[in-house]
Amino acid sequence: MTPSLADPRAMPHTSGEEEVFEAYLRKQGLKYTPARKQLLRSIFAVHDHFTAEQLIERLRVEGIPASKATVYRTLAVMLACGILVMHDFGEGARYYEHTYGHAHHDHFFCVGCKAIKEFRDERIESLQDEVARKMGGELLAHSLKLYGLCGTCRNDPTARERGRSETTYRG
Repeated sequence: MTPSLADPRAMPHTSGEEEVFEAYLRKQGLKYTPARKQLLRSIFAVHDHFTAEQLIERLRVEGIPASKATVYRTLAVMLACGILVMHDFGEGARYYEHTYGHAHHDHFFCVGCKAIKEFRDERIESLQDEVARKMGGELLAHSLKLYGLCGTCRNDPTARERGRSETTYRG
């Protein structure tokens, strides 16, 4: 039986992100409230991409009381702290992902079902470095998002059209 995240004592321990977040809050003159602790631990309990609305629903199911305002404010603080990143895949929703302690990766976004798959390919990483060098520069960071159809949606004749009409990606 999985412990409920509503009880802070039953929450899984974190791998450093809690200390980083708490130190950031202190530096900003903010408090590390029980609500912020519950939100952080709920977010870091699962590695997935989520919208604020999905997080609010997950918290509700777990019995964690958190208002929309608290969730949105805490997400903004976590973004500023650098333990979360936000992705806009061009279809009107902002997706969040915790990145503290995770290696760099890129994303494949299915325009049919909205699935987000992470990947890393050293050939792509090397090519990006090479392009930067050819331009006389040095690559410091990048964000690569591929848009397409996953294996399931690729075989769905309506997925391609649905994806085109709902997503504003451009190549």
